[in-house]
Amino acid sequence: MEWWHWVVIGLALIGTELLVPAFYLIWFGLGALLMAPVSALLPLPLAGQIALWAVCSALMLGLWLKFFRNPNRTGAGQAKEGALGVTGLITREVGEMGQGEILFQRPVLGSDRWPVVADAVIAAGAKARVVDVLGQTLKVEKL
Repeated sequence: MEWWHWVVIGLALIGTELLVPAFYLIWFGLGALLMAPVSALLPLPLAGQIALWAVCSALMLGLWLKFFRNPNRTGAGQAKEGALGVTGLITREVGEMGQGEILFQRPVLGSDRWPVVADAVIAAGAKARVVDVLGQTLKVEKL
C-alpha cells in the first residue's frame, strides 16, 4: 500500500465520524493518518502495515477510554463523602456570619463553584478545604 492510501483511509474514517457521532472511528482514522509517514519511511508488507495500524488505533482508543472518557467527571449525584477533603480557592470572602464562594479546579458534586460558610473569616484568594456539606452550602476551613 502506498502512503497516500493511508491518508485517504484516515480522512474517510474521520469524515465518517462526522456522520456517526460515536467518537470511536476518529481513533482508527488518526491511526491511518499516523501510518502514512510510517509506510513512506519503512518498507513494510501490507500485513505488517495493517497490523501496525490496528495496534496504533487500539492504543489511541484505549488511552482515550482510560484517561479522558469519564462518564461521571462532574461528580453529580455523589454522596457528600465525595466532597470532603477537596481543596479549592476562595473567590469571595467568607465572614463569620456570611457566605462566601469557593472555586474548585474540577467540579465537585456537579459544580465547580459553591457557596461556603466557615467558623472563621477566610479572605478571598486563600485556599480552603471542605469539611462538611450542609445542603446546598459547603462548610470549609482555611488551609
